[in-house]
Amino acid sequence: MILTFTSWPTGRSFILAASLLAVFTRRAHGQELPSITAAAGACDRLKALNLPGVRWTEVADVRDSAQRGDNVRGAHCRVSGVAGKDIAFVVMLPNEWNQRLLMGGNGGYAGTINRNILTHASSGYLTVSTNTGHEATPGGGARWALNDLERQVDFGYAGIHRAVEVARALGAAFYGSAPKYSYFTGCSNGGRQALMEVQRFPEDFDGVIAGAPAAQSSRIQASFLKNLKAVFPDSSWFDKPFVTQASLDYLSAGVLSACDALDGVKDGILDDPRDCRFQLSSLKSCVNQVAASDCLTSAQRSAIEKIYGPTKDEQNRVVYPGQPLGGENLAGGWARAMTGRDSTSMRLLQLPTQQSVIVVEGAKYMMFSDSTWNYSRYTGSYLRDAMRVGALMDADNTDIAHFTDRGGKLLLWHGWSDPMINPLGTIEYYEEVQKRDPRAREHVRLFLAPGVLHCGGGPGMLPGEAEFLRVMREWVEKAQVPDHVIAARRDSAQKVVRSRPVCAYPRRAVYSGSGSTDDAANFVCKDVPR
Repeated sequence: MILTFTSWPTGRSFILAASLLAVFTRRAHGQELPSITAAAGACDRLKALNLPGVRWTEVADVRDSAQRGDNVRGAHCRVSGVAGKDIAFVVMLPNEWNQRLLMGGNGGYAGTINRNILTHASSGYLTVSTNTGHEATPGGGARWALNDLERQVDFGYAGIHRAVEVARALGAAFYGSAPKYSYFTGCSNGGRQALMEVQRFPEDFDGVIAGAPAAQSSRIQASFLKNLKAVFPDSSWFDKPFVTQASLDYLSAGVLSACDALDGVKDGILDDPRDCRFQLSSLKSCVNQVAASDCLTSAQRSAIEKIYGPTKDEQNRVVYPGQPLGGENLAGGWARAMTGRDSTSMRLLQLPTQQSVIVVEGAKYMMFSDSTWNYSRYTGSYLRDAMRVGALMDADNTDIAHFTDRGGKLLLWHGWSDPMINPLGTIEYYEEVQKRDPRAREHVRLFLAPGVLHCGGGPGMLPGEAEFLRVMREWVEKAQVPDHVIAARRDSAQKVVRSRPVCAYPRRAVYSGSGSTDDAANFVCKDVPR
């Protein structure tokens, strides 16, 4: 078998020949994969494996991981190391292997190992995660990127690719066989990483799950800057945000009163916010501009209008859509993302919201390399100034033919009430992929979850990671194209108390008109004219 490892920044390839390893083979749909048992002493022998540009920090034959904080059941080999300068990784190789590799992405500015994905080794997966080339800054900031192009490149796209190359080589050496199928799953920045793999390294994975992907990174951050300036004209407002929880409660009540019943079920959720014709002008104005719980001041109204409004460039062209209606007052919603304040970021970074952390830290330490950069005094063209960083971070290339031509499958999903990454941007990306290649729907599906916040949460329901992974495996390995996935809410005893289908876009879950609205069986996926 031949394994190729690409170095940064030269781009040269190193080739590792290992005659004992099995050759990659094409798989027939529906073929059942037998479990492979690692040979005795296989973990210890990995210590002698020499991969160019990779150093091991731990190779451990683990029988019980409870005391290690990994929560992986069953005997396995745990390998930690560093690729390149700073790309730390952890690979779990279960002794009983299902012949599949699973990698997980990172949220925010990364910098940590995704331990949740590592636990899937308990189900027989070879699992891998990486910090993408740096240790996290307290508060989730980006100080690690200051004047360090290699770290920026590793975070942008190279770290994921290099880590999965190492994991694949370890698997081949440990089991004597390469993975038959490889999968990736991630949300937010992890969704961006997922699309970056599809676009830049289409051979890495057979199935990719991209949740709430920050694909249009530069344009997303431009929208964050627009919202930050609207709600916090300057940093003196951080301690006294004027868009209060009471004003968000009042706003949300108005939206739901106008639009909740449009989908046939009054449940506090908008199935598709694009159907809602709510007008902000329908809400009362506060007398003497004194904030109250049943009106909006002119300052509140102006800020909210800007959040709902699209982001435009200096030529007044729309570059990113405005925030959809719905979920304004939810815990973990607008207040945490946009209107303030998030106590963790406020304490550690002196920034009031999740959006402000991303845009201000990114501007300071990546775009301008200036820790004194002040958003309130900035008057430049953000998208023009972001071009260099955008070349490393943006994952919005809709030409994914190299991935789909080899049979790769891409599952996109997004919550309709996401206050961080706009679901309309994900729809835009999906539709552009379809326009470019009419056959793409055979390989790419999008699922939109009503009432779901950023990567989960909210009154809506979202299928769990395991369910998405099951659906992806059936799609890749058995050619079962997903028309819908089932989302369920469970009580403390794990009994399902509510379920709904989440339909492949553009179809929606429509109530049949009879039976409980808490039972997915009483909904059907339909095309609904807009």
